[in-house]
Amino acid sequence: MHQEIRHNLEDYLRRDDDQKGSELPKEFHTHLGECGECANELRSLQAQSQLLRSLRAPQEIEPRAGFYARVLERIEAQPASIWYMLLDQKFGFRLAVASAMLVALLGAYLVTSELSGPELASAPAVVSTDTPLATEADLQTATNRPQEDGPQQQQQRDAVLVNLASYRQ
Repeated sequence: MHQEIRHNLEDYLRRDDDQKGSELPKEFHTHLGECGECANELRSLQAQSQLLRSLRAPQEIEPRAGFYARVLERIEAQPASIWYMLLDQKFGFRLAVASAMLVALLGAYLVTSELSGPELASAPAVVSTDTPLATEADLQTATNRPQEDGPQQQQQRDAVLVNLASYRQ
């Protein structure tokens, strides 16, 4: 549907059949005469509008006496939802404390499982940053040695590599 029709559609459908032509712009009627697609769509909307008008009650219907009071009683009689329970201060506080305890327990478990894992035994020794860096000659001798070195020498090589990797200026 084109813009000219869309702007005045509500006014056109709201009027009765005898008032259809009054107070609508000339562009509206001109476009309806030229565009068959808009005219067909407007006819179908007009039929739907008339059908809905026929379903309207002939007079305004008032609810029976006490209707609003009965509705409010039913609403109050319904059990409280889970969201209402969360707004309760005591329950909310307990939930927050339980959540904090769960986070603390999970954190403690993760930290202890990382420290006591099987990787710890095979981890290289960590050299503090206060020790001087290995020289280039130390690095050459560590990388050129044969593979028959013992576990202590391998641990020293790993310490040199960790020292080099963690160096900061």
